[in-house]
Amino acid sequence: MHFEIPEEGFVLQPNTLYLGVTLEYTETHAHVPFLEGKSSTGRLGIDIHATAGKGDVGFCNTWTLEISCAQPVRIYAGMPIGQLIYFVVEGQIETLYNKKGNAKYNGRTVRPVESMMWKNEF
Repeated sequence: MHFEIPEEGFVLQPNTLYLGVTLEYTETHAHVPFLEGKSSTGRLGIDIHATAGKGDVGFCNTWTLEISCAQPVRIYAGMPIGQLIYFVVEGQIETLYNKKGNAKYNGRTVRPVESMMWKNEF
């Protein structure tokens, strides 16, 4: 189910995973991006990623957030809840993420993207 956060906000509930999306579109061509929560939202009990905090060199898109909380907490559209940290890559990058043929999250998105693990070959 997709919904927009109303002007009065939305109360996140514990024991629920919410997929959100950043307003910002980012591109990285020579750095590894890491998504981290802000300390002010962490102190409210909000986590913005369960496992996917690291991006790939060549990732060009909005970020899908894996939001959960420790207690009921009200959020608002456009509320700053995360930050990106970039780490320099030393050496040659053989294949950028946006050039990989099997990259699952290459298409530009404005909504959260559900897991595409079903595309993996085991």
